[in-house]
Amino acid sequence: MLVAFCALSLLMFMTDFVRSSSLKEPAFAVAVSATADDGGSGIYCGLGYRVEVKKHVDAENGVCIDAVEMQVFGKVVSALIT
Repeated sequence: MLVAFCALSLLMFMTDFVRSSSLKEPAFAVAVSATADDGGSGIYCGLGYRVEVKKHVDAENGVCIDAVEMQVFGKVVSALIT
């Protein structure tokens, strides 16, 4: 049971890592804070990791992601800025 839990949480982390490395929102992390006036920027928390997404609203393209930063236990492992 413990091995299955560890494998599942590693799979969830890797999925969110790949998505955040591609300037996308995490799929498995839960939003803990959001700012609605700037397009939905927010902080997402998963099992041992945190993803901060910064967005803005563009008149031509709609909501655009400006930056994504992923931290594992407080250490930055992935950060992208457009």
